[in-house]
Amino acid sequence: MARRKKEEEWENHERWLVSYADFITLLFAFFVVMYAISSVNEGKYRVLSRTLVSAFSGHPWSPVPIRSDATPSLSEMPIKLPPLPKIANIVSVPHVQKGQVSPRAKMAPQTSPDVAMRDIEKQMASLLSPLIKQGSVAIHRSNLGVVIDLNAKILFPSAQTQLSPNATHTLGSIAQVLSQVPYQIQVAGFTNDLPIRTTQFPSNWALSAARAVSVVELFIQHGVDPQHLVAAGYGKYHPIASNNTAKGLVMNRRVSIVVVAPQNPSRAGTDPIMAGAIDQRG
Repeated sequence: MARRKKEEEWENHERWLVSYADFITLLFAFFVVMYAISSVNEGKYRVLSRTLVSAFSGHPWSPVPIRSDATPSLSEMPIKLPPLPKIANIVSVPHVQKGQVSPRAKMAPQTSPDVAMRDIEKQMASLLSPLIKQGSVAIHRSNLGVVIDLNAKILFPSAQTQLSPNATHTLGSIAQVLSQVPYQIQVAGFTNDLPIRTTQFPSNWALSAARAVSVVELFIQHGVDPQHLVAAGYGKYHPIASNNTAKGLVMNRRVSIVVVAPQNPSRAGTDPIMAGAIDQRG
């Protein structure tokens, strides 16, 4: 019993070596970290410092100088666009001269333009008489010729450019008369001020121009000479009635067909569309 008690009282006096080994390990790690810090790339450090300074000061700075002979990247390569189409020469509308009959002047050979304009106005008035009585069509003379105003309600559904079957029939009848006319024919589209912003028509400009083109294409299908036709879009900027009323909104949606008299080329600045307006009866 005395011997066992003596063994239990024995104490290890070398435990300090464990703490010493831990201390040496930590000290070694410390010096390794210090050495790594001391060997930082000085050039990269300066670049980082200048970049931070320029970012906070608002003065952009590029660490790599731009060389004039450097090859541009793919995103900087110039895009080769196809050549622009050449503008076709404007062909003057043939005039009916005394003693000469135009091959397309079947309606009124050897007559003066003024007489021809009156004949066109009479034919259109007779052809469109039912629609004129309804107030959907108006015919009048302007400074440059005969103006035929058609309310868009009889031509297109709202915000559309597809002609209705009745509109196709009506415009086809008009085209039969216009196909005999040797003068320039202007087709202009108008809208009210209700905004439109769709994928197909981002603005009223686009809608009015597209409607004019639809009418022009139908005229071409019915034999009207394409060289005599002009399509234009006026958007919402030439109303003939107040857009504050439902009636005015309907009236401002219209398409105007103008047969331009050739004796007035000096009045090119006068707008034949705005010289008159559609019948106020709506």
